[in-house]
Amino acid sequence: MKTKDFLHKNLSDNPNNDKVFQKTYQTIGKLSREISVSETRGFGITDKKEIANICAVNAKNIAKEIIDLVNYTIENFEKNGN
Repeated sequence: MKTKDFLHKNLSDNPNNDKVFQKTYQTIGKLSREISVSETRGFGITDKKEIANICAVNAKNIAKEIIDLVNYTIENFEKNGN
């Protein structure tokens, strides 16, 4: 059974939900930039289009994993013993 997508639900219901959304995407951006910089430097890539493609692929892959994890956590985390 696929985990429900909580992260992209209506964010206006609760301001804290928007904070989670923003923090999640900031983290995705930061991780994808760091990995992309490391890869492009490591392989000596200087072509701007190729760097942009690497960044886009990394962001897409990282986003899927992190968004799935956030949604799984929201759905399954038990607070206060409940």
